[in-house]
Amino acid sequence: MRDQAGWIITLVVVAALAGLVFWLIRGGHWTRFVTFLSEVRTEMRKVSFPTRDEVVGTTIVVIVTSMIFAVYLWIADLLIQQGYVGLIKVLS
Repeated sequence: MRDQAGWIITLVVVAALAGLVFWLIRGGHWTRFVTFLSEVRTEMRKVSFPTRDEVVGTTIVVIVTSMIFAVYLWIADLLIQQGYVGLIKVLS
């Protein structure tokens, strides 16, 4: 059954790709598609990717900031909860 599902998925992907190619060629979209890919390649050459040190540094900043906000929200939640408990005690 599992092997059969793999063949079905493969068949669907191949049919979708064949349909896309047919649409590109018959619909006159092929030249626009090639131009688009060429422009994407040109723009990707202009992109500057971060170094490993930059990625590690920003990842550490994100993790530390997330921890600080987690502690802040945990304390705020405790204070709000205690405030509601105290309010209920006073009103009842």
